[in-house]
Amino acid sequence: MSTLDKIQKLKGFREFYPEVMAARRKVFDTMHRVARSFGFHEIDTPSLEPLELFRIKSGEEIVQQTFSFVDKGGREVTLIPELTPSVARMVANRKDLPRPVKWYSIGKMWRYEEPQSGRLREFYQFNADIFGSPKPEADAEVIALAMKILDSLDLGGKYIMRVSDRILMEEILRGIGVEGDLWEVLRVIDKKEKVDEEKFREMLSGVGLVDKQIDDLLSILDVRGRCDELSDVLGKYPQYQRLSRIFELVEAYNVKGEIILDLSIVRGLAYYSSTVFEAHDAKRELRAILGGGRYDGVVELFGGEHTPAVGFAIGDAVLEILMKREGVWPEEKISVDYYIAVIGDSARKTGIKIANSLREKGFRVDLDVMGRSLSKQMKYAARINARKVIIVGEDEVKKGAVIIRDMASGEQEEKRIEEIVES
Repeated sequence: MSTLDKIQKLKGFREFYPEVMAARRKVFDTMHRVARSFGFHEIDTPSLEPLELFRIKSGEEIVQQTFSFVDKGGREVTLIPELTPSVARMVANRKDLPRPVKWYSIGKMWRYEEPQSGRLREFYQFNADIFGSPKPEADAEVIALAMKILDSLDLGGKYIMRVSDRILMEEILRGIGVEGDLWEVLRVIDKKEKVDEEKFREMLSGVGLVDKQIDDLLSILDVRGRCDELSDVLGKYPQYQRLSRIFELVEAYNVKGEIILDLSIVRGLAYYSSTVFEAHDAKRELRAILGGGRYDGVVELFGGEHTPAVGFAIGDAVLEILMKREGVWPEEKISVDYYIAVIGDSARKTGIKIANSLREKGFRVDLDVMGRSLSKQMKYAARINARKVIIVGEDEVKKGAVIIRDMASGEQEEKRIEEIVES
């Protein structure tokens, strides 16, 4: 066995064959289409960034998860683990951008984590952000975009959008008498679903909450449901009114998925400033499909003026698992509209002429490059799921004609070359 035979792909990385890429392309095309329909404009960012960019925005925790190294110029650099810092820098560097700025992208990210179901070391991520608007209308637009993408992928009714608000959570904690820095309390709340109640109580006690405060907090964290149905419990808190407005607006978009208020959602302590949200599969068997929120202070970290911002990201790994589980993952199948079967050297240029004409009209056309027999070419055409085969033979070309075979019905017809090229 040669050395090359022993080399395999790295753990946590994937390779995609054409039939798989055909399915993934349909998913990504849907994301592009829905984002553009909302007036978002596509951008791209570097795959390699200074490591300091992520220290500034996310702190050492995310730095420990990066594929980082010192380059030949002695600089600390990293493959990007997320997009927000790069996008925030782009906004900070352009003072002439019309507000609001509505951007989206689909690109690769890298995180050095232990690979698990739905979590990989290299993954694709859809990102969408609105910069410049502090209003709940922007939050609603972003949440609605996320839900419309899932709806357009035939996941309507298969997910739940869970929304909360960091400011509201802080108002609640102050309301039950929690004093001082709330950072550690929020950090514990973020771990609620990963531990049992006894451990959760112990963790809250460890950050200074007394039994009465813990009891009050637990009862509040159990409150979840339609926002308008929770006014008796939460209506006294000022931030509830803003959150209620977001829910009211999102429902006006006629989204199919369920949206609920869930105060246990905390997310991104390092930079989320108000609204936070996550979408989970309805059965709650998987990791979050997507997550996001409002991060009004991030652009300032990179030298820009104060810029309100709200956005979200969808990772492809969990999305694919869910779509396959629900039976809505696109068929993994390659196909072309036409296969040009060329018989004889003198027919080659005519075959190329026909292929050129059809390609210019927007058809997907494959052309024989192997010089095989007709029977072998027909077998190949079937393997690549060609819709029609155009047989360009020397005798037919002398007559100025070709044979077109419909691969589904097996029916054939003779057609003048000029009809194909000029139509």
